[in-house]
Amino acid sequence: MDFNRYFNNKELKATINVWIETYPKLIRMETIGRSHKGRPIRLLTITNQDTGPDTEKPAVWIDANLHATEIAGTTTALNLVYFLLSEYGKDERITDLLDRSVYYVIPRVNPDGAKLAMEEIPQYVRSGVRPYPWEDKQEGLHSEDIDKDGCILQMRIKDPNGDWKVSTLDSRLMERRDPDEQGGEYYRILPEGILEDYDGYQIKVARTHQGLDFNRNFPIDWRPEADQRGAGPYPTSEPEIKAMVDFITSHPNINTAITYHTFSGAILRPPSTFSDDEMDANDLWVYKTIGKRGTDIVGYPTVSVYHEFRYHPKQVISGVFDDWMYSHLGIFAFTVELWDIVGRAGIEDRKFIEWMRDHPHEDDLKILQWADENAAEGAYVEWYKYEHPQLGAIELGGWNRMYTWRNPPRHFMGEEAGKNVPFALALGQMLPKLEIHTLEVERVTDNTYTLNLVVDNTGFLPTYTSAQGKKNAALRDVHVELEIPEGVEILNGRPKTHIGNLEGRSNKIGQIFITASPTDNRGRLEWTFKAEAGSEIKLSIISDRAGTIRKTVTFE
Repeated sequence: MDFNRYFNNKELKATINVWIETYPKLIRMETIGRSHKGRPIRLLTITNQDTGPDTEKPAVWIDANLHATEIAGTTTALNLVYFLLSEYGKDERITDLLDRSVYYVIPRVNPDGAKLAMEEIPQYVRSGVRPYPWEDKQEGLHSEDIDKDGCILQMRIKDPNGDWKVSTLDSRLMERRDPDEQGGEYYRILPEGILEDYDGYQIKVARTHQGLDFNRNFPIDWRPEADQRGAGPYPTSEPEIKAMVDFITSHPNINTAITYHTFSGAILRPPSTFSDDEMDANDLWVYKTIGKRGTDIVGYPTVSVYHEFRYHPKQVISGVFDDWMYSHLGIFAFTVELWDIVGRAGIEDRKFIEWMRDHPHEDDLKILQWADENAAEGAYVEWYKYEHPQLGAIELGGWNRMYTWRNPPRHFMGEEAGKNVPFALALGQMLPKLEIHTLEVERVTDNTYTLNLVVDNTGFLPTYTSAQGKKNAALRDVHVELEIPEGVEILNGRPKTHIGNLEGRSNKIGQIFITASPTDNRGRLEWTFKAEAGSEIKLSIISDRAGTIRKTVTFE
């Protein structure tokens, strides 16, 4: 498939339907909820259905397009799904991955917002399309494609008190006016749009009419609108988020997760609301180890949201997906911010948010030159005159941000998506996995037998995923259940027995100097039975996070 493209809702559905027809044993689609406008929220379950139900396999969660304009995530999620489907039976690693584990994928959480963003005359909202926090539009400027050219640009208005001037490096660009600068030609720069309740004098930037932010609506450290804009009236108030939360909490087999956003070219990890110093040390080491693997694979730096990605140094964001996944459920979740036009222009080793706030003007020229050479026509629009119905003579122009900053130019989308797929695959390789090390039946007398069972966790993560998961009692430990028919009697042991939690390899990360590798990934049970030769019992080894193994044992 060609992934140098973006999928509208109709194309998304059609693509998934083709895959279901082509790979019926590997992919299943279900609607887990409906958006505010009633559009289906489609979840894909990717696993080999012949090797057992998805709920009995360890899982990776993937979602995308939570925010309306961040449509690159949808293409990336679809690229991952297609790779899994098309490589099954060809690539030994992928075949084993889908035989033993499962990927849950929502390619588009926000079909309402994506539809607006991708229309011929686009409308940009942060997340949900319903008015929030008030039904009526607030006074001030609201973004809109006023000349109906298919993109929302910037407006510049000459004003002696303006804080911008035409760039001395390239006349298409604008640069900030120096603090002590006087006597030049200056401009105000505003988003392209229309003013509500304009009095002819004061230009205010209005509070967004559709002001929801889905990534503030999760049930973790939720705060009301006055403290956290966009959070909604209460946690999971929005049907899109409730659908996600309901599904995830009913599927304890999920261990790791990626939510695809844009932009910055970064892998973000929790926590968002407190320092790493307050985090469980073992989990922090594991998070950093997984993040480093992501950096090695994708090339994006892995950064702490609290320490390196705060929009304001004195404020934190709350109600966020990856915080909820880790803090409440003990799942190692990452927010991957796809695409980085700044990095593409050769500007590296920057502090993400600080750079957006203040950077050398020479960087703006580098980005523009990169766009001239690499982006499609219209990536940066030269300023042109326009008669605004309220403001009179203005100019429109600047960045078409939708396909330059927010998302890659279309011919870069496939590359950007493709390089992110291996990290999602690596998360699958890190899952805890139960395997039978030994299953032996020994005949003691004519009708007495012992059953010896040794179980290994062969994965990187433990069967409880994280220390936070164990602390919150988010899941049960490994246990064994026996189904015993009439005529078979247990002489020693119990039909339901706990093995306990099994470590993986992740608990060895914090060891200093001399390492030790005990068999703490292994558990053993033994039973004695009275049974006739030829009798059978059914044995189930069950772990919420590491999967289930079912075997039939015959006494011979």
